[in-house]
Amino acid sequence: MAAELDESKIVPEMAFDAELPVLHANGSQALPGDDKYAGEASASEHDSETDPETLKRADHPWKIKGPAVLCVLLFDLGSNWASASLSPLKSTLKTELGINNAQYGVITSASSLVNTVVPIIGGVAMDWFGPETGSLLSSGTVLLGTIISGLGANKSNLSILVAGNVVMGLGSSVIETCQTKLYAHWFYGNHLGLLYGVDIALIRVINTIAKATAVPIAERTGWWGWSIWISAVMSAIALIINIIYVLFDRRLPSRTRLVPTRTLSHKREGTRTLSLAALSLIPGAFWIITLTQLFQLGSANAYAGISADLITQTRGSSALVAGYTSSLSQIIPIFVTPCVGALFDRFGRRMYYVSATAVVWVLVYVLMGFTSVNPIVPTILHSVALSFSAIPFIVSIPLLAPSQAYLGTAFGVWKAFTNAGSVIMSVSTGAIQDLTPTGKHTYDNVLYFLIALKGVDFFYGLVYSLLDRRYFGSVLKMSEGERQRKVQTDEGADDPKKTRARLLQPVRFWTWVGSIVLGAMIVVAWVVYLVYARRR
Repeated sequence: MAAELDESKIVPEMAFDAELPVLHANGSQALPGDDKYAGEASASEHDSETDPETLKRADHPWKIKGPAVLCVLLFDLGSNWASASLSPLKSTLKTELGINNAQYGVITSASSLVNTVVPIIGGVAMDWFGPETGSLLSSGTVLLGTIISGLGANKSNLSILVAGNVVMGLGSSVIETCQTKLYAHWFYGNHLGLLYGVDIALIRVINTIAKATAVPIAERTGWWGWSIWISAVMSAIALIINIIYVLFDRRLPSRTRLVPTRTLSHKREGTRTLSLAALSLIPGAFWIITLTQLFQLGSANAYAGISADLITQTRGSSALVAGYTSSLSQIIPIFVTPCVGALFDRFGRRMYYVSATAVVWVLVYVLMGFTSVNPIVPTILHSVALSFSAIPFIVSIPLLAPSQAYLGTAFGVWKAFTNAGSVIMSVSTGAIQDLTPTGKHTYDNVLYFLIALKGVDFFYGLVYSLLDRRYFGSVLKMSEGERQRKVQTDEGADDPKKTRARLLQPVRFWTWVGSIVLGAMIVVAWVVYLVYARRR
């Protein structure tokens, strides 16, 4: 929504290493050979020993971070392509496999099912070992899953198709966590919101192409399975890009690479070990935001999964026309989302957009389901809502959990919550539709349900702003410039105990509540999924 190294050794001098500036504590720069270099390097090492895990402003040269981030952006090419290509094929899959709407929900949510658990374990392990190994293993797992799905298409077998999506899911969310952790490493405090926006925009590009081509590929080849095999090809390309990144990263100077918690822990007394106890390090503010967003992103994903079929049912359009129309919802976010991320970097006020976006979602549901307006109108509004939906929360997580010691864990917990919500929402909306008379109004009850959820989200946005001002130290309201000025002028600005940001430190109550609710969500997701997976 993911770099191993030995920090005790300095990478041998390289051609470009000699030109790489070192940032002093006062913000000035020194080059190797500068008289102050040795002294400043020692001071830097001392700083990293005393507070090595806290995220600080990243000012890496573009000749290093540019190629690195370009590779990271493409880590999830295959998994996103595979997920997006299924939506326009809903009617085809129901006919070819002889399944109902709930069972279609089982297919689309299969990859999310295992990701109710895997992101947590993967996030903890990633913080401990670093994201390189995890991203490679995850990319290989995604490729294996898409190959299994292709074999399921060959045999028109629902069970094999679902199994392939489950295997793919073992890697897909961990890859996303790897990406978000690496983005924070390369761009924290320096256009990080813009980078997250570019990441989401690129996902929209992939989704648009995958959705728009799924039905034409099936029709022109005479077999829907080719759309599945294209996903396997994209997954292979993503794995190759991941390998290139790892090889590139291992040639970088030691001081520019992400330091795993394991390496830092070995340097200190009282070291902690690899365990789920890392959850206790996550601040209370993160748990509060996550607990109140249980089904919100899941509702958006559920609607995306039915949007093409909704157009077919309510407007009488063909599957091809509906697929093209629904794919339009991915176009505006391609251009708008990076602007939204840059807007957050420049002006802050991240939670103000949550309430406004909830209103747009309600308009989308009403116009698409309960009026005869041209479907392009709600589809355009849908694209606007997509532009503003996830990014306020994604860009806020590094602010609410500002440490590489548990940032991957926090992102893993966020993915686990959202995936559990997606499973529940995808299967439950399909079940609600099956209980509704077929025809033009078959999605009415589903849309009522989605409208109710977004109505609650409107009030959440107002509550978040209040909590941020009183208990989060206004980190969600401040721009990057305001936050950096506060750090420079207030020596204790980053210490929650010295500010009003009391919830930017671990709170045992919220850790327990969050962990219990997360466990309950996982159990419910698995029960709901397995019950409907066995129905015929």
